Amino acid sequence: MTTNQQLHSRVIVIPAFNESETLPLLIDELASSYREQGLAVVVVDDSPLEVALETERLCVAAASKRSLRVEFLHSSQKSGRGAAVRRGLEHAVVTYPCAEWFLECDADGSHRATDIVAVLNNPERTDLIIGSRYLPASKIIGWPRSRLVQSRILNWVIPQLLSVRIRDITNGLRRYSRASVTHLLDHQPVSSSFIFLAEQALIVKRGGFSVEEVPIIFSERRGGASSVSWQELRASLSGLRKIYGLRRRM
Repeated sequence: MTTNQQLHSRVIVIPAFNESETLPLLIDELASSYREQGLAVVVVDDSPLEVALETERLCVAAASKRSLRVEFLHSSQKSGRGAAVRRGLEHAVVTYPCAEWFLECDADGSHRATDIVAVLNNPERTDLIIGSRYLPASKIIGWPRSRLVQSRILNWVIPQLLSVRIRDITNGLRRYSRASVTHLLDHQPVSSSFIFLAEQALIVKRGGFSVEEVPIIFSERRGGASSVSWQELRASLSGLRKIYGLRRRM
């Protein structure tokens, strides 16, 4: 372990797939918004190698403006958002043993750098803090009504099904304590797509850890195309059935 790694008390894990347009912008904004020392960013990029290397080059250039530490984990195939985040957390807890807080967020710019920093630096010692789109002070920008209705339905049905009182169980802006990450990694996941967010919340909640939601401003992705396919949506429905079975066993 280097002295540099000992100094990092916070780690951001970002899953990415074909985000060469958006991720460098986010890294640049994070480098400008986070003025303290001790932040590391781990990008888990499942893009084709040529795209991943170009994204890494642009991100490293953006981070170097303010000496933000950014490292990339590459994969030869797309594993899904949940699996990518898990790989990033597994790497982060070992590589940064002094880190106290671990945050995950999206690479497409839908999570603003200001909200990411606010969640990361939240003074509460809560084990899981979720940046929620569905609190009175929250706002969603740029979504069509059909997308909003779909998300609202999912975020009502899933908490009811899992008996977890969380308003926004499918949003991926989240900060974890080291203890809650260790608890998550002790459980073999039953899903890997974006529905893994619900599984994470269930495991943390049933593990006796504290959970809180804070308001954010959420925007439609600002470039590129969504990587969520019908195949991944079908996998998510299958994953939800497995998570429900997990809830019953727990």
